[in-house]
Amino acid sequence: MYPSIEPYETGFLDVGEGHRLYYEVSGNPDGRTAVFLHGGPGGGSHAEMRRLFHPEDYRIILFDQRGAGKSTPAACTAHNSIEALVEDMERLRGHLRVDQWLVAGGSWGSTLALFYSLRYPESVRALVLTGIFLAGAQEARWLAEEGGASEMMPEWFAPYRDFIPPAHRKNGLAAAYDTILRTGTEEEILEAVRLFTVWDTALLYFDVPQDRIEEVNSNPRLFVPLVKIYFHFMIHYFRDQNRTDILEGVKKLGHIPCFIVQGRHDLICPARQAYDLHKAFPNSELHMLHGTGHTTREPDISRKVVEITNRIVGRTD
Repeated sequence: MYPSIEPYETGFLDVGEGHRLYYEVSGNPDGRTAVFLHGGPGGGSHAEMRRLFHPEDYRIILFDQRGAGKSTPAACTAHNSIEALVEDMERLRGHLRVDQWLVAGGSWGSTLALFYSLRYPESVRALVLTGIFLAGAQEARWLAEEGGASEMMPEWFAPYRDFIPPAHRKNGLAAAYDTILRTGTEEEILEAVRLFTVWDTALLYFDVPQDRIEEVNSNPRLFVPLVKIYFHFMIHYFRDQNRTDILEGVKKLGHIPCFIVQGRHDLICPARQAYDLHKAFPNSELHMLHGTGHTTREPDISRKVVEITNRIVGRTD
């Protein structure tokens, strides 16, 4: 990844319905425009995302989706849907006077990038996607319910599961957590946030990141927006139809180059989703990386993304 840089422009965009999106621009004002979409939903952008693009070649745009990061109101799930996020992107593109942009994203960011490309294909120059998530109900259950990632990391799953008494699990763990996050006491909400985020964080990397686990345990309040918005989307918007719509829709996007970078040992978004996307997308490349996990903070994933973003602009050094 390239050295850290600071944005030369920041601002808030009013997208209606009470939501204001934080955005920032860094790199070369005259370079090729790229936007990176954060994960979650609700995860928020972070400075390391700027480092995936050569600052001399790219005008780099980051923004926080509704309710996430610095966007306001924080942790807000009202008027927060896939369709709303897609339209927010197009409003931001117009606000920043972008003709076409390279759209990149990881995990949920890959999902949003795909939905945006299906709705506004003329606005997309290329796609660079990591940790593919197709927002299906089955993919959501893999993380949140028994029988998916829990089979791979049972000792990390158990505390998350056991927070919900067996009598309250009849509609699934996700439904029980969503209820607590909407109606629980502050103490219950913070404990639910802590337990889910520890479980999620344990799966992010090929090796469990103990330092990040300690960060979650020491201050779970930081992760409230991520967890509230994540379960909101899981309950209301993650449907098997999403997977069908994406895999059918991308068959018509052969004019858009799509670069897919997937960790072979990704325990959050298993590699089958990346493989299925590649097989459906006519103009796609699949880079399956062995011995690596889910996040762009994994060195092998970030290295491959940088290699691709350089290749797109013809940089060879």
